[in-house]
Amino acid sequence: MTRFSQAFIDTVLARSDILRLIDSRVPLKKKGKDYWSCCPFHQEKSPSFSVSPEKQIYYCFGCHAHGNAIGFLMAYERLSFVEAVSLLAEEAGIPLPQEGRPEGPDPRPVRAILEAAEKLYREALHSHPPAQAYWRQRGLSDATLDLFGLGFAPDQAQFLTARLGQNSAQRELLVAAGLVARRDDGRYYDRFRARVIFPLRDGRGQLCGFAGRSMDGREPKYLNSPETILYHKGQMLYGLDLAREGIRRRRRVVLVEGYLDVITLHQAGLDFAVAASGTALTDKQLEILWRTAGEIVLCFDGDAAGRAAAWRALQLAPARLRPGRLLRVLFLPEGEDPDSLVRKGGAAAFEEILAQARPALDHYLSVLRERYDLKKADEKAQFLGEARAFLAQVQDADLRAVYGQRLEEIAGVAVVLPKTSTQAFPESAPKPVPVKAKRPGRPSLCQAALRLLLQRPADPHWQQLERRLLVYLRDEDTHAEVLADGLEILSESTHIGSQALFARLAARWDLDALFRDQFAPSMGSDEGSQNEVRDCVARLNLQLTQARIRFIGRTADRAGLAALSPEERQELLRITKGRRSKGEES
Repeated sequence: MTRFSQAFIDTVLARSDILRLIDSRVPLKKKGKDYWSCCPFHQEKSPSFSVSPEKQIYYCFGCHAHGNAIGFLMAYERLSFVEAVSLLAEEAGIPLPQEGRPEGPDPRPVRAILEAAEKLYREALHSHPPAQAYWRQRGLSDATLDLFGLGFAPDQAQFLTARLGQNSAQRELLVAAGLVARRDDGRYYDRFRARVIFPLRDGRGQLCGFAGRSMDGREPKYLNSPETILYHKGQMLYGLDLAREGIRRRRRVVLVEGYLDVITLHQAGLDFAVAASGTALTDKQLEILWRTAGEIVLCFDGDAAGRAAAWRALQLAPARLRPGRLLRVLFLPEGEDPDSLVRKGGAAAFEEILAQARPALDHYLSVLRERYDLKKADEKAQFLGEARAFLAQVQDADLRAVYGQRLEEIAGVAVVLPKTSTQAFPESAPKPVPVKAKRPGRPSLCQAALRLLLQRPADPHWQQLERRLLVYLRDEDTHAEVLADGLEILSESTHIGSQALFARLAARWDLDALFRDQFAPSMGSDEGSQNEVRDCVARLNLQLTQARIRFIGRTADRAGLAALSPEERQELLRITKGRRSKGEES
């Protein structure tokens, strides 16, 4: 199993934005310095789910779900710890550690030669008037051509090979990048010839491959890069890197069928559209889309091929429909696509049709009903069996109940859907150690110190705390052990910040009250905070000394002096002498 160092996890968290992460999945509203919403992990009518961008944590005052960006992804997306960290690292542009990876080619030379090819394709466009005319006929501006990096591959078998494949190693690199193929006789030839070129980039904007559209009628009409170390067709979503901001702003993403559809919509200001990379929608692509927005609109042509593609896509949906996720289906008028609609009627024409998008489960039941004659008992039974099995996979309990009722209305019989798992956390998630407060009400001194430590870890007064004595408070206050852990982390990483310290503690302890405390009002001025830390340390040192004295006394009474360490016997002797001296003085 892959393991990440604590330093790597700290870096990933430091470069992640929990507000953006959660807001793209659960719409948040600002209230004071924090953001609020109804909790995605339990049913409620009033918002009790809070997100602190300052502390990079979330907490629900209703069900007590809490955590950082990693914990949220594990709970909401049902990912393992490794998957959640890997996803955050990918979105932050942080390469995963090489240790534990399967051996394979280094992706950096492959990406470098892709970038060199992109430059050549763009230069070729400027010297080829027919290709320029093709893009102009599509209504694309120079700014759009530059934004999407569109180019042209001349009708030359050795266009790239002659320029980038000067030796055998470079030619093999061109093959590894999917730009060139090798014949049985050992000769090399370019894959893309006489085609306008679409660079294919991942969600971070890094070049992974190319697609080419034929200009002279040769087949196939579209040609994509083959699978490579960088390009994976089933995971690629064209235009996602440029659509992220528009998706965040609109809180929805529209999946269209063609690359040109994405480009035309973007040029018209509809910058929340992406396209699959020349293949049917996959599980992976659907999950990527839901990570960017809570609502997905699948936009298909209205012909038979479009409807068949929609039906295939719907088969992936039910098990992924959870609270906070919406899926809609939109069919365009016969003979139209997003490109033609926008070119005829502008953005308003597409927006008007987009408003007609239908809930995916409505479409599913409608199509399924058309396949059976419900007047015949055996066909009705088949219809019910298929529909029940489909709807039973829906993870959103309310949505499942609504469509269970809809199914009853269609079939005219009572329908009971099997219950599905609604657990918030995957079984693979580590089970943290619970920490219980000594009693409800006023926080203990250790709990108060822990809160201050997380707010001001750099305060020099923490060095004066007798942390070795915290062991004597473990039986009285379980927060003492957490505080000791926090101070130990601080001693090992003297420059650690509040967020990283909190993340490390949160990974080891189930600190419900501690998360709740993070949403309490701040303490005020820096000077007041420093004084509070100083005073807290002084009071806690006194409490620790008293706890140690009590422990020594109890141990001596119960087991005798032999049970004490030499240091503890000296302490007992000092205490006894002090009491005698006070008695003689009185």
